[in-house]
Amino acid sequence: MDLTGKTIVITGAASGIGRATADACVAAGANVVATDLPGAKLDAAVAALGAMRQGAAIGVAADIRDGTKVAAVFDRAAERYGRLDGVFANAGITGTRMPAGEIDFETWKHVIDVNLHGTFRTASEGTRRLIAQGKGGSIVISGSSQGLRPVPGFIAYAATKGALQTLVHSLALELAPHRIRVNALIPGTTNTELVQSLGGGYGERMAKSFPLGELVEPGELAQLVVFAMSDLAPHMTGSHLKIDSGRLIA
Repeated sequence: MDLTGKTIVITGAASGIGRATADACVAAGANVVATDLPGAKLDAAVAALGAMRQGAAIGVAADIRDGTKVAAVFDRAAERYGRLDGVFANAGITGTRMPAGEIDFETWKHVIDVNLHGTFRTASEGTRRLIAQGKGGSIVISGSSQGLRPVPGFIAYAATKGALQTLVHSLALELAPHRIRVNALIPGTTNTELVQSLGGGYGERMAKSFPLGELVEPGELAQLVVFAMSDLAPHMTGSHLKIDSGRLIA
């Protein structure tokens, strides 16, 4: 797959699926604007991308809940690379695991603000830039198998991912006349730092319940995003790109 000359903005790029996708995009020839919360992880990710190909990536620290900072990410993309071809709106959080009867509104609101509002800010800002550019493009939004089949204790997370997966259909329909394709990535439980941080053998227990018996690896999901961003998928829009070790058929 070839992304030579394309510029891709990736949120949540410091770790997990976002980091793997940034690596895969650079390997395919793209320039990457990597954004995440400020910190050593983002710095390390950008340094590693630069080692793969000099000048292939820049890092822009931003909280996606802040519309001004989201706009600044796209401004830096335009300043550095002069164009925008794709957006991977990937940043998100699970929130604290707790029963539905115990979750407080502030916990609920925090997850909604990051996953739903923050992702919408990212997608809508990318949409405006791509429409103005007039050359089409690709947007991929990270959903989750929990948006279709929730796991107890993650009610806010599941609600946001279900909403985002519906948002993809709406955006795909509205943006089709602009040749902007919009698709959802639907991972199952993935072998990321986030899943590992849940502790208590959560990932291993989930894997045993899947038909294939294994967690999804971030690199596999990254290749699907590269495909969606590439010229090999000119008519793929409104699709839910599912890699979940069979979770949703079990």
